[in-house]
Amino acid sequence: MIGLHNKRKSEKGMTLLEALVSTAIIGIGFVAIFQMVNYSVQSIDVSGERTKSNYLAGMVAEDLISEKHSNSPTKDVELMDYLILNKVSGTSSWRMGSCSSGTSSSGSFTNAAQNKFKKWDDRFSTRRIKCKGNQDIKFLKVFDICNNSASGNNCKYNNAQAYNGTGIYDKWYLGKVEINMNNGSKKKYLYFQIH
Repeated sequence: MIGLHNKRKSEKGMTLLEALVSTAIIGIGFVAIFQMVNYSVQSIDVSGERTKSNYLAGMVAEDLISEKHSNSPTKDVELMDYLILNKVSGTSSWRMGSCSSGTSSSGSFTNAAQNKFKKWDDRFSTRRIKCKGNQDIKFLKVFDICNNSASGNNCKYNNAQAYNGTGIYDKWYLGKVEINMNNGSKKKYLYFQIH
């Protein structure tokens, strides 16, 4: 019994200081893990918003390509020609302000252009894409590219290659969808040929 009692006296246990140090080390590890989890959640959120924007930009391009010969608000003017007329006036063919909650109108219009614009306003609204500031705007512009030395051409963007009368330098119309996210710090562009 005496030897057993002396053996227990020589056993050293964990001191309070050692316990506090080990707790602090584990606490620092947990803080680092929680910060990584928070960063991962934010990254997933941003990635999801970019993916949605990519799909929506593609939707606008597909709508324009498939419906370019449909009617517009102007009598006897096709959708593509209506967008080109807006290009000439210097405005965006379609523009959505920042942090819009979508359209308040219900029902359908009698022309493709207004139906498409309503559809795009609803798809790009804050119900589908998060808005982080006044610079989160979305718009569609139409550009023309041609060789101005060809007869009848007068484009803003000139293809200056030699024109030999073959007609290969006819006027092209390109659409550009721009989506600004994260208060304008991230931008998504999609260029596509309309004509």
